[in-house]
Amino acid sequence: MPDDVAVPDDAAVRDGAAVPDDAAAGRGSLTIADRALTAITRQVAQEVPGVASQEHAGTVERTLGRGFPRVFWRRAGDHASVGVEIALLWPASAAHVTTAVQDAVARELERQAGQQVGRVDVRVRDVVRPAAARPVARVR
Repeated sequence: MPDDVAVPDDAAVRDGAAVPDDAAAGRGSLTIADRALTAITRQVAQEVPGVASQEHAGTVERTLGRGFPRVFWRRAGDHASVGVEIALLWPASAAHVTTAVQDAVARELERQAGQQVGRVDVRVRDVVRPAAARPVARVR
């Protein structure tokens, strides 16, 4: 079967064609908590090149869970709008990184959780230097 053909989750493939699977209706339902979707979203966002990892947040922010990325949800069933706040690594392009975050979050939430994402809003809340580019304090 070609890679570009979408097969619904409740379908089987027979002779190269997607056919509804009657047994799927009897399997039950799947519920994924907001907390799990938030964890998926944070991990996916952190894996995008140019997004600063948690290690760039201060100790207090990390301890209190105030580091980046931050995730906000509006859900109705299996449809959602997601807000993601990130810290950008200098000198990455905000336009490229935010677009990559939008694409990755929507794709992975659909793939991993079956969540239909209608909108992903990405806000850059901070710009940080990589650890290697930070000035070194000198003691005299």
